[in-house]
Amino acid sequence: MKSINEQISTRFIAQAKKLTRYKRLLRNILPAECYDHVEVANIRDQNLMLITDSPVWTTRLRQLSPQILQFIRDNSSDAQADRSQIIHHIQISTRYHPSNGNQQQTLNKKDRLRLQISDKTATLLSQSAESIDHPQLKAALLKVASHTGRKNKTEA
Repeated sequence: MKSINEQISTRFIAQAKKLTRYKRLLRNILPAECYDHVEVANIRDQNLMLITDSPVWTTRLRQLSPQILQFIRDNSSDAQADRSQIIHHIQISTRYHPSNGNQQQTLNKKDRLRLQISDKTATLLSQSAESIDHPQLKAALLKVASHTGRKNKTEA
């Protein structure tokens, strides 16, 4: 039986090392608050592919992409060794992490139990509900109207 090192492709190892180098380069240019929101996903056809965890970070990286591209070109050892390895484009996309998504869903369920609206909003929703003939819509509006911060709710 082959050892694990013999089973791993040398191309795979080279690609992993290259991704690690680009991740280090990114850390040298990106603001510290970006570190936990950006990942180097791949390098293909002279494109550096980055993934963020929200559209906000995607937009922020797109704004920084000219500076990132120039910094990578200036500081990449791959570019000096092989002209075909020069990064010409940065592709940025948003991918939500499933583990964070599950955690977010759990938090949202807990937060929904604590949602509160102002008394004025509750009054307006109740009044609107009373003028609606559709029973399910009326019930839904009254349910939302019940989410006030008052302990003893009185209908207005």
